[in-house]
Amino acid sequence: MNRGIKVWLTGIGIMVMIAACNQQGPKKENTQLPVSDNEDVARYMESFKGVGALTDSSQPTLPKETLKHFKYPDDLALDLVLSEPQVVQPVELSFDHRGRLWVVQYHQYPFPQGLKVVSIDNYLRVKFDKVPAAPPAGVKGADKITVFEDTDGDGVYDKSTDAIQGLNIATSVVTGRGKIWVLNPPYLLAYPDADNDGMPDGNPEVHLQGFGLEDTHAVANSLRWGPDGWLYGAQGSTTTADISSAVSKHVAFQGQAIWRYNIDTKVFEVFAEGGGNTFNVEFDSKGRLYSGDNGYDRGPNFKQGAYYQKSLGKHGPYTNAYTFGNLPGMKLTGERKRFTHSLIRYEETSLPERYKGKMIALNPLLNYVQLTRLEPAGSTFSNVDEEKIIKTDDRWFRPVNIKAGPDGNVYIADWYDSRLSHVDPHDTWHKTSGRVYRLRSKAHTPVPPKFDLSKYSGGQLIQLLKGENKWFRQQAQLQFANRKDKSFLPELLPLLQSGDGQIALEALWAINGSGGWSDEVAFIALGHKDPYVRNWAVRLSGDGGAVSPLVAKRLVRLAASEQDPEVRSQIASTAKRLKGDLAVSLIEGLLKSNDDEKDADIPLLTWWAIEASAETDRDRVLAMFRHPPLWQRKTVQQTILKRLVQRYTMAGGEANFAAVARLIEMAPSRQVAKLLIDGLREGLRGRDLVGLSPALTRAIQPYQNELFGGPLALGLRQGDPKVVDQALKVVGDSKADMQHRLAYIKIMGETGQERAVPVLLKVVGAGSASGALKQTAIQALQYFDNPEIGSNVVAAYPQYRGDEGVRNAAIDLVSSRGVWANAFLDAIEKTKVISQGDVTEAAARRFKLLKDPQMGERVNRLWPSVKLATSEEKNESIARYVKIIKSGSGNMEKGKVLFANNCGACHRLFDGGGTIGPELTGYDRNNINSMLLNIIDPNADIREGYVIHRVVTTDGRTLEGKIVSRNGDAITLQPVGGKDIVLSAGRIKEMKAQQVSVMPERILDHLSDQEVRDIFAYIMKK
Repeated sequence: MNRGIKVWLTGIGIMVMIAACNQQGPKKENTQLPVSDNEDVARYMESFKGVGALTDSSQPTLPKETLKHFKYPDDLALDLVLSEPQVVQPVELSFDHRGRLWVVQYHQYPFPQGLKVVSIDNYLRVKFDKVPAAPPAGVKGADKITVFEDTDGDGVYDKSTDAIQGLNIATSVVTGRGKIWVLNPPYLLAYPDADNDGMPDGNPEVHLQGFGLEDTHAVANSLRWGPDGWLYGAQGSTTTADISSAVSKHVAFQGQAIWRYNIDTKVFEVFAEGGGNTFNVEFDSKGRLYSGDNGYDRGPNFKQGAYYQKSLGKHGPYTNAYTFGNLPGMKLTGERKRFTHSLIRYEETSLPERYKGKMIALNPLLNYVQLTRLEPAGSTFSNVDEEKIIKTDDRWFRPVNIKAGPDGNVYIADWYDSRLSHVDPHDTWHKTSGRVYRLRSKAHTPVPPKFDLSKYSGGQLIQLLKGENKWFRQQAQLQFANRKDKSFLPELLPLLQSGDGQIALEALWAINGSGGWSDEVAFIALGHKDPYVRNWAVRLSGDGGAVSPLVAKRLVRLAASEQDPEVRSQIASTAKRLKGDLAVSLIEGLLKSNDDEKDADIPLLTWWAIEASAETDRDRVLAMFRHPPLWQRKTVQQTILKRLVQRYTMAGGEANFAAVARLIEMAPSRQVAKLLIDGLREGLRGRDLVGLSPALTRAIQPYQNELFGGPLALGLRQGDPKVVDQALKVVGDSKADMQHRLAYIKIMGETGQERAVPVLLKVVGAGSASGALKQTAIQALQYFDNPEIGSNVVAAYPQYRGDEGVRNAAIDLVSSRGVWANAFLDAIEKTKVISQGDVTEAAARRFKLLKDPQMGERVNRLWPSVKLATSEEKNESIARYVKIIKSGSGNMEKGKVLFANNCGACHRLFDGGGTIGPELTGYDRNNINSMLLNIIDPNADIREGYVIHRVVTTDGRTLEGKIVSRNGDAITLQPVGGKDIVLSAGRIKEMKAQQVSVMPERILDHLSDQEVRDIFAYIMKK
């Protein structure tokens, strides 16, 4: 396994979809796949011919027997409260103001009714023939929302009502503001329910539209009311969005986001971007927001306006072209087991004390529930896994959603299916199973009395705000927002002024929800001794985009004095939303009052705030740096200065170039100026310097060596003919400074100096030239479309045998253009002066990317191992290796060595390995069928972050690599085993994700039967 084992179980719990299928039940006769009409779909379907349902051979456990298979701590008990046929394919749970349990049943999954698939891309994103109409006009689907009620208070749901039926891919429901809110992508629907009985009073109103349907295991999901009164939701990884409301128009983003919607103002916005395959929204008692991420950690602690980790190749660029970095998820100490996607922070009172304040997270892939401790780490948290509080040997247990109930217990929705992958295009889901469990204290089973919070008086709701049960406090907040009754303010204001931080925070939220936000309230809250009250005062002040002069002055004072890291992080987030002098004043106050360089989030949050004002308030941003001590701040030096110069340089234009020049001139020392030069260099990557302003040219003149590597570099980049002549003489002079020669060669290639080609060809053919010089010259020659380049490099190739770097550079060069490639292959096949053994499988496959009708045949003939196996061959291999693995036992110690030698360069497993491919520790490694499917057919589903793109440039090159960054109009491509290539968007003619993994096929073929057993013994080790 020289490229390792690429695992493809990428679904997020339940939703695991994609493609389309001709083998569907009678309810889905309209969802047909026009295979013959679409080459991509046909190829995709062919790749799965005979692969199977991706289920295992196990059978479901009867509901009454299922509890016998669970293990959990002695202080807890587990109840089965609902099962089939009451619930089938439950995807989300929620509780309403009467304590009733709402269950979204995802029967229509995975294909929307009434739509036809017309194409499938490399990421399994589906394009349908049309956008479905909103209910009730659209085609009715099989999804429904059911309300369950415990009518006699004995803890058993004895009444059920199908509140809404006929939905077509529905993922979430909440009640509030006199309506039932349903996510039925592409729509957010609001069903009228004036009497709060849980039954719609009429047809729904469309509040939002434009949520993508490309991947029904990653669609918009998880509606939750935020403490600010906005309606929040999440968007998964592989669905796009172009959202419009009555006010907001075409808010577009490409998956992976937390969003929110103000139902009063009709404003929609992205709250935070990135963060993985987000399928959950959770607020803790301080109003912090979390979501699962389908990764190896516990997801981010989302900050307003922040950008989190994202696979740029698969999921597209950020909505901001100048992020220049992202925030990580919360740091995790514990097993890196992938697939936590739904979680809560337990802050109720019913479970034993040791669970309070901790995260309870679901792992549907590995069939368990995790308890995790959150430890403060500056403005965020680190996570420490404590124990698995629910485990089972029932592989059908697929926990997909978790909520705390009004009784303080924890409720878990179980998709209940042996299948968990959405890769297979066939709809083979079980379709008739589903469970809901209640996790409670073993000592007692609290059952709250019957209640209806919609009928509570203001005084009763205020009492709930003072209680310990977070669920009731959050529901009380919703009631204040429902009523918008300012008569409650005289009772709430004293609570805001109280010394109890949590009560004051609840009062602040209730005042805002009631419509009572004012300068007076802002002043009280901004001066409160509790940091969480101050934090939310800052956030609520900035949510409207503008504040009064009095509040502005108070915010500036707070920024200059605040020491709490969470409040400081919110000040940075709020500064990003504000405009003009106030925004920059807040940033300046933060930077002057504290240096947050050790905080995980604040430095980048501060940068994003500066970036938002970089051009709109350029002079004010620059004036901020007239304060000399500011330059000594590590956050300023390490995070802000380089990015600010890069930002201005990439945006370009006279004013921005002048800003860069001013910053360089203001630098207090040459050492600090070099930081700015680094940013300038980054901003110029992939671009020439033609049109650089005179002011900036003068400013960078003293730093030519640091910036470009030689005294002629600046003029060379600007295309000065006299400087080009001088530089060519330096390159051809064996006695000249080596670093200057290397720098000039690189620049000549990047700037397309045709006159350099003869000189560079002399270098690559000179036996006396150093390896570094030859390698750099070969790389520079890639930029020129000249047939002689290929023939010259091929002729010189035999002298490269002793230098792997030069040899690989030569192979990279000839594989980038068809004429050169044919000359190289002729030297292997005809003259035999080059050995085909010099070419790796990865390099051989690059030749096949070229648009040459004969190239594929030639490559397959020379390197048979790169020829893709047929479906029949793959199935035969799977069957053969299953038989081998099951025919005897393996030696784990020998398997460990085999893994290190064959897989470890690319994949991490347990405590060692590489990072070229996905880490394997957290996958379902005991499933032989799924493991073999990914080994035998690594191209079936390429994990996000590991997709290779084929890029054709405007100068005729064909390149290959992973997209590792997108900043401004610059795209950074990382070739497998090569140096990064930065291309401006204007130089890219075509860019397309490839359906071939970097991991080759037939990687087990060189192992003996016993070695196969040995390596699987190690891989499958628990």
